[in-house]
Amino acid sequence: MYAEEIFRVLDSFNDRLEWLPLAQPTGRAFADVPVHIAEAATEAHKSREINAYRACLMLARAVIEATAKEMGIRSGSLNSKIEQMAEQRIIREHIKEGAHEIRHFGNDMAHGDFVDPVSAEDADLTLTLMDEVLLEVFQSPARVARARKARLARMGATKESTVRDAPAPAQSTFTGR
Repeated sequence: MYAEEIFRVLDSFNDRLEWLPLAQPTGRAFADVPVHIAEAATEAHKSREINAYRACLMLARAVIEATAKEMGIRSGSLNSKIEQMAEQRIIREHIKEGAHEIRHFGNDMAHGDFVDPVSAEDADLTLTLMDEVLLEVFQSPARVARARKARLARMGATKESTVRDAPAPAQSTFTGR
């Protein structure tokens, strides 16, 4: 009887209830990104997976600000921090513009202006732009550093094996006359 009552009540709210999936959102991994920033970026992706679009935009905006701070840019508005990252050649021009788009999307949420709805497309675009900033600032430089290190290790191994495998120099028979 008790279960029947619960189902009757739930049925009466059916048009106003939204069920979230039981599966845990997976987010996305961010190798080579500082842990505190990677966790926030992963959470932004998880927010999108459960259709929490405003949370997604806010977290993406926070990730951009945290990235600037991680790069030593700690003062000024987010607008100023993005500009400084570009001036210091931490990010290229088109990445700067993408970071500004994230800032614009997130500003409404940050300042409590919830009048305009946020769409799945807005969230997807914001995440794509956030991912590009993280790739530019952290991930791509780390990949290049790994490639350089591997190349130098191979060169060192090649030089060592070349020296080791070379025939010994012939003894001179020159007597000085």
